[in-house]
Amino acid sequence: MKKYFLILACLVCSFAAVAQDFKLPQRLELATVDLQVGDDDSLLRAEENLEVFNMPIDGENHYYLSVGHLGIGDDVIQFNIDPIFELFIPIGDTVAEAMDNLKELQSLFKGPKGGSMEIEGCLAAAFPNDNLEKVTVTYQKVLLTKVLAFSVEREGYVRATHIPKSQFNSLISSLKLYRKLHPKEI
Repeated sequence: MKKYFLILACLVCSFAAVAQDFKLPQRLELATVDLQVGDDDSLLRAEENLEVFNMPIDGENHYYLSVGHLGIGDDVIQFNIDPIFELFIPIGDTVAEAMDNLKELQSLFKGPKGGSMEIEGCLAAAFPNDNLEKVTVTYQKVLLTKVLAFSVEREGYVRATHIPKSQFNSLISSLKLYRKLHPKEI
């Protein structure tokens, strides 16, 4: 019994020594908008965040747009069953670049219905990584709501989320306010 305890203690100590060198990256939130899917009485109610954040790595800033968790399905029906993976869109290395890229996405609302653009993004858990893939952003009108659909096509299915125009505009307004409050950040 003492032998097993000693082996377990050595494993715990070695893991603790190795874990000290491992650092999780920081997500420094700049602007966020809460998206509510479903109404207050619905069992399928979920809360999503549309977020612009900075993730400094080795002293360099990297700004990302997180559009939240993607549903799984096809072009018409999406099931939101993945609470872990988020879609991250790299939007620049400065706040000004981030604002320009968000305004470019916002310009899709002024175009024709069905207008789209392709950008790079990554589908990852908690933090973006270097595994970029093609993300299609499409302007759609659903009933009376104008939305941007962010979708990633996989073999046989589509992962997508829909961001209403009002929430996307709120995110841009929040980022503008952040720039006014922090003028030293470029």
